[in-house]
Amino acid sequence: MLRPHSSWNRARLVGYCRPSRLAAVIAIGVVGVFLSGCGFTKAKKDAENLLNRHFQTIATNGYEAAIADYGKQFFQNHTKDEWSKTLARLKARLGTYQSHTVTSWRVFKKSGTFGSGTTVEMVCQTAYSNHSSEERFVIFKGVLDSDYKIVGHYIGS
Repeated sequence: MLRPHSSWNRARLVGYCRPSRLAAVIAIGVVGVFLSGCGFTKAKKDAENLLNRHFQTIATNGYEAAIADYGKQFFQNHTKDEWSKTLARLKARLGTYQSHTVTSWRVFKKSGTFGSGTTVEMVCQTAYSNHSSEERFVIFKGVLDSDYKIVGHYIGS
């Protein structure tokens, strides 16, 4: 058994236990990362569900009905009527919606331009009857909101 040298004081002996405390802090940090990762995965899934519903609405009821998927932040820069006309022009050029595939995504949880909450950016390759298009969506859910809304929509055609 090791005995501390007589010149060691009690503080040094207590400090000797720090590696186990460090391990505990690291373990707590790792658990925190895993738990926050679950939140990011849920955010991605919820945003994908919104996009699936959005495109299903377009396919069955048209762009006018899909306007409900856009948040109030989206309409700070253009009116619903302007956006409806833009979507109608795009439909005339691209054709009717057929399918989409999410090609990339990112999730952010912070305070930002749209307020405090979760922002999901998703890029989709979208097939229409005349052409395909890459579309980028910015989807946001505020801390007090019940669901995600589209707050940015960029269509490359």
